[in-house]
Amino acid sequence: MVSITVVGYGSLLSERSAKETVPGLKNFRLGTVVGYRRIFNKVGIVFFEKHGAQLGDLNIASCATRYDGETTLICSAFECSETEFTAIYEREHRFRWVDVTFTEKKGQACCGRMCTEYNDDDYRLNKCVTNSNYVRRVGQYYSGAIWRDDILPFPIYLNHCLQAARQQGDEVLENFLATTYLADNVTLIKTYLENKPLNINDTALYTQKR
Repeated sequence: MVSITVVGYGSLLSERSAKETVPGLKNFRLGTVVGYRRIFNKVGIVFFEKHGAQLGDLNIASCATRYDGETTLICSAFECSETEFTAIYEREHRFRWVDVTFTEKKGQACCGRMCTEYNDDDYRLNKCVTNSNYVRRVGQYYSGAIWRDDILPFPIYLNHCLQAARQQGDEVLENFLATTYLADNVTLIKTYLENKPLNINDTALYTQKR
């Protein structure tokens, strides 16, 4: 059976989170991808659909990646069937998928598929195709640009990402804090959290280890 390797960098650092969408995943492990940084520049439509976000809020961003040619991300990787990849493709529908080289801890390199940033015009034209499909996926919940440089992380989602990284160990958490930016592409998430700690439970997972 054909399998597809998926590379995760946010909440998918957690095997439990990955299994919520891909329960049959195999060979979950960590490794590195060179050339991308994390960036919180995508409006999370699910935050409007299921988690109470309101139009006009700025704390509505989820995490993407952006190619920069130099940053090393500690990521997760796992294999899934083509059928289960369809489920995670749907979960991450507003991203662009790219092939990346993923290096496992033992030094073996392999190829995987990773989500990266997209743009609104191409998303509407190439992935939604029709206006009615766009309305079904986005417009009924949110109006405005999906990819923005003025938004901030959705706190609950950011906490999920931090927990996922922390559960993998201090090295992974530190890598997340040092390679992740706000949508302005200037402010590190570490600086953001130092100046504005999360006002939700379990923020200690960030402050305990720096």
